[in-house]
Amino acid sequence: MRVVLSNVGSTGDVQPFLALAVEFQRHGHRPLLALPSLFAERAARLGLEFTPIGPPLTVTDAQRIMAAMLSAATPMGQMRHFLAATMPWIPQMYQELRQACRDADVLVAGVTQPAARMLHETEGIPFVSVPFTPFAVPTGYRLPAGLPALPPSWRLARRLNRAAWQLILAPMRWATAPIINRYRVQLGLPPAPDPLLGDVEVADLALFAVSRHVVRPEPDWPPRYHLTGYFFLDADEGWRPDPELLEFLAAGPPPVVVTFGSMLPGDPRRLTAVVLEALERVGCRAIIQQGWGGLATGPLPPSVRAVGFVPHAWLFPHAACVVHHGGAGTTAAVFRAGVPAVVVPFIADQFAWATTARELGCAGRPVYYRWLTPERLARAIAQTLATPRYARSATRLGEQIRAEDGVGTARRLLEALVASRLAARA
Repeated sequence: MRVVLSNVGSTGDVQPFLALAVEFQRHGHRPLLALPSLFAERAARLGLEFTPIGPPLTVTDAQRIMAAMLSAATPMGQMRHFLAATMPWIPQMYQELRQACRDADVLVAGVTQPAARMLHETEGIPFVSVPFTPFAVPTGYRLPAGLPALPPSWRLARRLNRAAWQLILAPMRWATAPIINRYRVQLGLPPAPDPLLGDVEVADLALFAVSRHVVRPEPDWPPRYHLTGYFFLDADEGWRPDPELLEFLAAGPPPVVVTFGSMLPGDPRRLTAVVLEALERVGCRAIIQQGWGGLATGPLPPSVRAVGFVPHAWLFPHAACVVHHGGAGTTAAVFRAGVPAVVVPFIADQFAWATTARELGCAGRPVYYRWLTPERLARAIAQTLATPRYARSATRLGEQIRAEDGVGTARRLLEALVASRLAARA
């Protein structure tokens, strides 16, 4: 089976597709990764076939886009900045993706790759959407995280809940649809009411790469919606912990791990100073992942160590707690590790993941990046370390998630889809 996998974004947007590609290759299929050129090296380390999609990007380009997103006060404004920067690439991505799919049996893509849906509509290629969150999927049984819904035990309440969804999502649709629809029209496609988040409604399958122990499938979801479990990348990329890191871990109690992933704050030195002062106030050992933001590049106290790339699957189980930005991939890795968290959301769905971690009992109140101070961060870390129920809830959730096989479930669903299409042609 020839599978083309594509998405656009940062590491958290791409890593699940690397994991899925490894799973397909392990089972004798032929995956092709169609991703931004930034990820060619990682694909090569994993022995995966790769083709670049879109213009060549640098970390400087990512910094510019992230800085614009962080300047907006609302998720709607943040998404507008992201789309304004990336959607001019659609004509190029569409043509490159079309070439990549010339012998494909199925196209698998994330929601930040709108060219995939366009190709599905123009060429008829089977299309599978992989959202990392169900928080923007309307249902009569709940509202987005943190918002109260009417009890769904009677039909009118479910209708009202769905109507509330439409009101909640309308501003995002009004803000983003015109940006994408101008390119749909160029391809001879009609404008779509929700070309950004509506992929799940037109895809042959929607595979939500989330654990059912974190969110639940709703009774009004169609049969083609599946909660598969998370897509974790456990393949050996040749990484080994350096002796100094192992020595630091062995020299004292489990440290607090601080990681903001691909977030690119405007002043990494200021953010580093905030984190270091908070850690000093708490009096704990810590490991700071430098990430795309380039944190902790200067002198550090003996109780703090800075690291570059370290797989979360290896690092997080060594932590007393993890301070992170609430990205979908990082949140999943923290849940899987079974350790409590302090969530510092920056943008987009990170706010919903912060709320979810709190509702699951694995974290306290989030500390929003826009209002981050050493005092607030120190108070949140100290409270998390001093609250045993956070650790108990995280341990229980970690055991449940580690028992799942998200990539295996996704692979089997895709195999069944392609087999049914081949049988229909016979």
